[in-house]
Amino acid sequence: MGSSRAVQGCAVVMILSGWILWHDIGVYRATALTRLAGPTYEVTPYDTEARCRMGQRTAMAREEMSRGGRMTERLSDGIKVWDADREYYTMFRYRCAPAGVAVAPFD
Repeated sequence: MGSSRAVQGCAVVMILSGWILWHDIGVYRATALTRLAGPTYEVTPYDTEARCRMGQRTAMAREEMSRGGRMTERLSDGIKVWDADREYYTMFRYRCAPAGVAVAPFD
């Protein structure tokens, strides 16, 4: 039992000292630039910032592949997708942050 406790303790230290990739999905009204809805949630833990940034680039590329088109704009941290009338848009964004740091919506 002592060894399993040691292993659990190591895992906790690694997670607390690592990096987290966060995903933010925000729906906005174009005229007011006001966020109407959307979650921000943890995607994946990484042991280093460099690996988190690599995961961020991969996630952004996948997001653009699945949602890309003439109504899509590339952002530095994700993409913006407009509705057909350009009254609303949705931003799909990714951010790396140290583990244990609270991440608010990306506004």
